[in-house]
Amino acid sequence: MLSSATYERLIDARDITSQRRILSETVYGGFLERANNAEGVERGLEAAVTELYESFLCRSHLPEEVVAYFRIRHDFDNLKGRLKAESLGVDVSGMLTRLGSKPPDVFTGSAELLSGPLRLAESRIRAAATGEDGALAPGRIDDMIDAELFSELGRIAKRVRNPFLNDLLALEADLANVRVILRARVRAAPAAYAEERLVPGGRIPVSALVAAHRLPLEDVARRLTSAGPLRGMDPEAVIDIERFDVAASALLARKVRTSRMFAIGPEPVLGYVMSRLAEVTAVRTLLLGSLAGVDRNALRARLQDVM
Repeated sequence: MLSSATYERLIDARDITSQRRILSETVYGGFLERANNAEGVERGLEAAVTELYESFLCRSHLPEEVVAYFRIRHDFDNLKGRLKAESLGVDVSGMLTRLGSKPPDVFTGSAELLSGPLRLAESRIRAAATGEDGALAPGRIDDMIDAELFSELGRIAKRVRNPFLNDLLALEADLANVRVILRARVRAAPAAYAEERLVPGGRIPVSALVAAHRLPLEDVARRLTSAGPLRGMDPEAVIDIERFDVAASALLARKVRTSRMFAIGPEPVLGYVMSRLAEVTAVRTLLLGSLAGVDRNALRARLQDVM
């Protein structure tokens, strides 16, 4: 894991070349050595996660379903890319990732090539997102893909019957739902808009989330972080949508650190994978923010949950 000192050096670096030099001392060096722009950063970090999955997660002798818990979300990313590309009339190839359990070219062919859960999800999304003109609505695809993903993650966790994985799923769902509420507030969207987009599997009641939507943002943040699953998260991170993803990943990483208490089982592996994924989120936020010219103090504020 990167140290606070490394993050400080990356923030203070004058350009991407200097940041690459600093990262050359870390596991990310080889993946980012040619990254000069946002596309290069995304491609390099995707390669780093691919290596994590293929050389560690997939070789850890875990049950297939546990590995699927991580990789299936990238299949749903590709499903979203497939449907969004169709709705916008653009080439899908630039929207696909290699991190899923299925090769990207599966998502460029007919629906019959998709596995059962993905094919069913696509069918449901098409039915709900197709307008009277027969065209897919891009926004509706975004609204539905997370709900379909979390439904499938819930089925996987139920089959695995591992309490730790169920706790992890519940926290991920709660964080996804808080993100829905936060984005709805930023867009000045009504509570009904937010409620329709909540995902299943969380432990924060829907009624509490809808009620929180109607409060001032400061009260929302204080209420959500004072008790329950989000206890310990800085309320300021709930208010700042630019900081939320890093803070959410950090909270997940803290949650899985309890895995060290288990001598046998998948928990230590899951803990390490989640910590690395949280680190990738932080590195992406830092590098893309620097490339976009974000002020150093603003970057430091966004990353304070991992520093």
